[in-house]
Amino acid sequence: MLPLPELQCRIGAFLVGREAEVPARGNGLDAARRLQVYRNNMRINLTEALSAVYPVTRRLVGEEFFTAVAWDYIQAHPSHSGNIQDYGGAFPRFLAGYGPASSLPYLSDVAALEWRHLESALAPPHRPLDVNALAKVPEERQPGLRFRLQPAARILCSPHPVLSIWEYCQTVAPESDLDIDRPGECVLFARPGLDVCMRRLTSGEYSFLHQLGRGETFEAACLKALETEPEFDVARRFTALVQEEILTEFYQ
Repeated sequence: MLPLPELQCRIGAFLVGREAEVPARGNGLDAARRLQVYRNNMRINLTEALSAVYPVTRRLVGEEFFTAVAWDYIQAHPSHSGNIQDYGGAFPRFLAGYGPASSLPYLSDVAALEWRHLESALAPPHRPLDVNALAKVPEERQPGLRFRLQPAARILCSPHPVLSIWEYCQTVAPESDLDIDRPGECVLFARPGLDVCMRRLTSGEYSFLHQLGRGETFEAACLKALETEPEFDVARRFTALVQEEILTEFYQ
């Protein structure tokens, strides 16, 4: 009889489709035939999990192609968590190197958008920024303030119009064709309430939020935003980010 760790490794390899000899046990029935049931169930469950997270990706490639790429992904990236919601994080990177999808260069970034949407939805709650406390900070200290973004905040910048593609796929029967050669988009994800919101960022907004997210000071973030986008309206955009609950804490 094989040691338990080796037996478990062989069974795991068999379930994800790798060749592995699993010895018969008990009454001597073919172990491979019995384990095939579990392999099929695992394949179906993980494919359904990917399908739930990546509905737009599935729509772009079609059901048959998505099922095939999902099984290839499952073989390359078996689940290592007991929580099914953790599964699929590496799918966008997998698609980026997946030969049969090479004619769709935007596909991996669309998948990345869908994964960030899920991360934002599952992020812990937050408290809005205390604007009264912020107003009491002396003027000379304000440039040195640092701000934290809400836990659900995510940013995705792509050379492709990923949010436009996502929006296009939300309609049952689009009336016009989508121009995938449009300029790339930078997308902000946030959850001010119960639902995830996505919107496009200007280059200045991206620079501003990116610097704050790295822990840079308010002054440094403003300078970078103005360097990127000279027309960036600091006061107006900062107020909007507070109202949208993107910025939730400040510290020195």
